[in-house]
Amino acid sequence: MSQVLEMKFEAANGKIFTLSLNDPKPGLTPTEILNAMQNIINQDVFHVDGSALVAIKQARLIDKTITNVI
Repeated sequence: MSQVLEMKFEAANGKIFTLSLNDPKPGLTPTEILNAMQNIINQDVFHVDGSALVAIKQARLIDKTITNVI
């Protein structure tokens, strides 16, 4: 089984930006994730159609089970 950390942000234009990270560090706390998301906003690296990220919307860990069939 693998995990994906999915972080959703709101841009200034109202659109949602999703950043997904495969196999995040085990044991991440909500505080660590919030701090990382706020740092992403503060660094102003990502934009959606020219609009900066302005708010944290959601973060979730998704468990994936992968079964090879061949």
